[in-house]
Amino acid sequence: MKATISAKPVPGQISALYAPIRQAVERAGPDLDATIKANAQIQADLLRTASPVVADFVKQGKLKVVAAYYDLGSGRVTVLE
Repeated sequence: MKATISAKPVPGQISALYAPIRQAVERAGPDLDATIKANAQIQADLLRTASPVVADFVKQGKLKVVAAYYDLGSGRVTVLE
């Protein structure tokens, strides 16, 4: 996340992760925590729609996909709205 925010070059294949994370940076700006949370929300949105099976279960109310933020320091998980 930090490398994507600062747009610094990184070694190897890790730079392949820049494109999917870039949308979160554009949405949240340079704040690391805000970018992490935006990325979680973007990924949850993708999970809800990427698979027809998952999308159908969500539509029927049989499945709920939510974004969450895990704070490594405190061990606390926060569900994002």
